Amino acid sequence: MLTSTPSTRVAGFWRSCAQDGRLVTSLADVFAAPWQTQPVRVQTVNLQHVHLIATSQRAAEAATAADLVSADGWPLAYLARRAGRNCARVTGREIVDALLRDGALAGRRVALLGTRADVAAAFADRLAGNDVTLAWSQHGDARTWDVAAVAREVAAADCDVVLIALGAPLGEPLGQALAALLPRGLVVGVGGAVEMVTGDMPAAPGWIGRVGLEWAYRLACQPRRLGRRYLVESPRALLLLALAARAGA
Repeated sequence: MLTSTPSTRVAGFWRSCAQDGRLVTSLADVFAAPWQTQPVRVQTVNLQHVHLIATSQRAAEAATAADLVSADGWPLAYLARRAGRNCARVTGREIVDALLRDGALAGRRVALLGTRADVAAAFADRLAGNDVTLAWSQHGDARTWDVAAVAREVAAADCDVVLIALGAPLGEPLGQALAALLPRGLVVGVGGAVEMVTGDMPAAPGWIGRVGLEWAYRLACQPRRLGRRYLVESPRALLLLALAARAGA
């Protein structure tokens, strides 16, 4: 069990990544994991997730229990590299894009949890262009879902990849619970990535992503919704993560 203060939660998460070799070094690491024979959960981590790790025992335990951790935001990747660890930034959007474009994934079956039915329909059309099937989806209020029933449906649909398109803090604990019940499959929290590829949510231009300023683009697009996250919570989370890395935790 992790301790309950913000700094020790973040330090514990950092330690688990550093010591257990869970940090993703490239997008290839995600699809090379042994998900065809066992459940593998990937948690993408940005500063919002670090904030939740700091403030929620449940979020901290879910992050520490993930099989793989990908740096969805640049700070985690940068600090890991400064500490001498091989870590590349791999976002939820890149994982979704691979399903849309990578011919090696043709024939795979996908489950989608979250977003809306119309978004799922548009996403299914996009997946079909790469011969990937959206085999099952679930929408509505995730707090009312029977996770065991969801796991049975996903397994019955023989899904290879489960995309959890729910915002934090719901997505990560759901992914943790679901992965414990599935016989196999890649379980990935992708946040709003599905909405971005279908055009339902504004996505930052590529050059903004390359310089690490998606947060500024999103803040400009949705200042009232995202102001506190990016201007208050994220700086605190960055400080805690930097202190953990500096301490060699």
